[in-house]
Amino acid sequence: MLRFRFAGQVTAAMLLVGWVAWFFPYDDLVDRAGTPLGGDYVMLYVAGQVVADGEAHWLYDDARNQIRSSNLFPAMDSGESWPFRYPPTVAAAMVPLSQLPLAWSFGIFLLVQLSLLAISLWLLRQDYSVLHGRSGWLWGLAGSPLVLETLIGGQSSLLALTCIVGCLHFLRRDQPRVAGMLLALTLYKPNVACLLIVAASIARPKMLIGFLPTAAVGLAIALWTTGTAGVLEYIQLATQLASSQWGLETPYWKVHGLSPYFQWMLPEHGKLACAVAGLVVSVLVAAGWRAGRIPERLAIAILLCCNALLNPYVPIYDLVLLDVALLLACQAAYSGEWKVRSIVVFQCVALMLFVGPHLSQALAQPIGLQLFPLALGGSLLCASVWYAVANWRFWRSPICVSIATRCVSEDV
Repeated sequence: MLRFRFAGQVTAAMLLVGWVAWFFPYDDLVDRAGTPLGGDYVMLYVAGQVVADGEAHWLYDDARNQIRSSNLFPAMDSGESWPFRYPPTVAAAMVPLSQLPLAWSFGIFLLVQLSLLAISLWLLRQDYSVLHGRSGWLWGLAGSPLVLETLIGGQSSLLALTCIVGCLHFLRRDQPRVAGMLLALTLYKPNVACLLIVAASIARPKMLIGFLPTAAVGLAIALWTTGTAGVLEYIQLATQLASSQWGLETPYWKVHGLSPYFQWMLPEHGKLACAVAGLVVSVLVAAGWRAGRIPERLAIAILLCCNALLNPYVPIYDLVLLDVALLLACQAAYSGEWKVRSIVVFQCVALMLFVGPHLSQALAQPIGLQLFPLALGGSLLCASVWYAVANWRFWRSPICVSIATRCVSEDV
């Protein structure tokens, strides 16, 4: 555990010092690479201003948003752009922060993100015995490059993290309605947990009692913000994400899922094939979850991994949910639900999650492909096959056959 604590603390300290130094000489809010303070937070800030100025019908106009961004930062790299790709609900929620100076606005947003991280860590420590007395795991999560990337990059993935952890918290306490409400909040960015939403709706339909009203409130806010035309425009953008390209295509080296490999095999419909494959896997896992063949913890861990692999677009900061998948798998092993008790296995996976995504992204530019999704997908496939074989042997063992025969005989 000391290794996790040390790695998390040192990584956080080094990144904070480097990030602050990168803005020297502090004569503007732009760093030495031409990126403004908060990074992608500029996209959210500008979207809030668009709505506040009564121009919500231009919310998804990339050219107009770029002009607003450039006006905020005259010294900004002209090649930098932040197309708004969230539902209108997010833009409406950003209106209050968009009325503050950007530095203050980002500071408050950062404080909110840190609070969400603290809530997530507290819930994880309370809910999972594998973390009791093992604060090194929590430091490893808090100081993870994925978390730090989310914080300084002005991303919102820690909201998804808190929603997922909260959803699990209430599922453990047999409160599916509240769990469904929290899962619906992840629709602030629909792709962040879409496969988990599909599977949970099938396996735990009572969650829909909380999910549907919360989603309806979000839709009502979106309609009030941009009207039907704006909502339809967002739906069109989201559909294009799964089937073709946006006007401003994301560089391939920033996509951490398997969709580039699907596109290599199916140039015209690779993204769509990736999304369909994810949907099929989620339904199969949901069936196993509902039937009790896959323990709930393992089912959710598998779905979080599949969501990271089979979404058409997976940015690096959304991979923070994989840390939850690791903890769930570790807890399943600790509780005897999974027949792997070696801590070395989980330490190796934790190391892969800690350094893998950023290392893979750095290597993707010169070699032309992401290695992290291949490593994650291969690990998930091997673990799934091993679990299936281990459980098949268990249920076919003489003692299980004897117990089953006795039960049948008694029933007869």
